[in-house]
Formats: sequence, structure tokens, C-alpha cells
Amino acid sequence: MAENPSCVFSRPDNSMNAHLLPEERLAILQAADPRRKWYSLDDQRVCVLCGRAITGRQIEITRDSTDGYSLRCPTEGCRSLPNDWFYRGNGCSSAKSQSSGGGEVSLWNA
Repeated sequence: MAENPSCVFSRPDNSMNAHLLPEERLAILQAADPRRKWYSLDDQRVCVLCGRAITGRQIEITRDSTDGYSLRCPTEGCRSLPNDWFYRGNGCSSAKSQSSGGGEVSLWNA
């Protein structure tokens, strides 16, 4: 069976995931995503670029050159940022994540 590339997670060498305490990770998520509230690392978002449901535990966090943090979707090849992640079931999330058939979902016929 062929592996679906949107389901593969990357682990870049500069990833800080293993070095962050859970409370540090949550604080970084909260600061980096002011539009949506992160209450726990188990909160889910849907990436509009790859359609993957992700949790705060899965998001790739790296330190950038200005001593800040960069957050990325963990799906290999996906270049989304926090602005591209929406609450599950949101009208802005990917049609693929809202329909078990993977077909298009019309937002006009809600």
C-alpha cells in the first residue's frame, strides 16, 4: 500500500520539540497564534494547505535567528504557518477535512 505523503511527519535537525517542556510549548503556541486560543497541547487545528488535523504537540517549533520561535505544520513538505491553521469544523478549513469522501464542500450551501 502506498503511503499518503500528507500523512508523513518531518523532524528537521533544528527542531526544538524534544527540548521544550510542555508548559513552554503551550506558551509559545499561545504567543505565536494570537487569533486562536490554545488551551492545551491537545487542542486541534486543521491546516488549510495540507488538510491535516494537527495538535499542539505535533507542531514543529524551532528557534529563529532573532531568538524568537518559528512554528510550522509537521506534515512533510507543508510550509504553513499559524495563520493557516483553523479550528476543526471552521468554514475556512480544508474541504478534505470536512468530508469523509474527500470531495468539495460548498460553503454557499451551509
